[in-house]
Amino acid sequence: MARKHKKHEEHENHERWLVSYADFITLLFAFFVVMYATSEANEGKQKQFEESIKLNLHLAAAKADAAGRGSILEEAMAELEAPVSGFPRKGGPKEVEDYVERSLDKSMNGEQKQKSIQDVYHDSVGVRIALAASTFFPAGSAKLKMSALNSLDKVAEVLKSHQKRVIIEGHTDDLPIEDSYFPSNWELAGGRATAVVRYFVKYHKIDPKRFLAISYGDQKPIVPNDNEEHRAMNRRIEIFIITDDKKVEI
Repeated sequence: MARKHKKHEEHENHERWLVSYADFITLLFAFFVVMYATSEANEGKQKQFEESIKLNLHLAAAKADAAGRGSILEEAMAELEAPVSGFPRKGGPKEVEDYVERSLDKSMNGEQKQKSIQDVYHDSVGVRIALAASTFFPAGSAKLKMSALNSLDKVAEVLKSHQKRVIIEGHTDDLPIEDSYFPSNWELAGGRATAVVRYFVKYHKIDPKRFLAISYGDQKPIVPNDNEEHRAMNRRIEIFIITDDKKVEI
């Protein structure tokens, strides 16, 4: 009589969840590797990519121009090149302000910018770079400090990147000055504004026809002259880049 074999019962595998868990961990690891790789900036590859885009746009614009369809591509190309190549060819004061901020951030370290640049802002006519006068001039003097020339060179590079007209404004606090050379704050503010213009023209060869030097003395404070901190804020040189010539006559 044939012996019957007992069938062994199959035990349920309670550890199958480990396979899914391992797959999940692997995918999560891969995700973070990709995120890390994409977050690492490679300036060389970025520059190569930008040049490649510009070259292809030039070729496309040339082909489109031959077919009588070049204007739209040329405008698109100009918009792309503006933030890459330098001073905005199009756009208003806000775009110019952004360019100035980027340029100064790139050329100055944090401490240098904080010490030299009081503010950068725009209005409907143009962009203003406010310099802290105490950094650039000794008290009661219109002679530029040697230690401040490097900062002024960085600002000059911004002005050399375009052909816009520029107004240099001199401002003081309301403390009276008693000096044989500067009888009042009017002369002191005007002397400082002129010194900045002269430096840009003489040492950076910027066209003098682009400049106008103005003295406001203590007549245009940005804060009340009620303490030393506020008076220091009012002692400033404002470099006013005119973005709309129709609104300002120089």
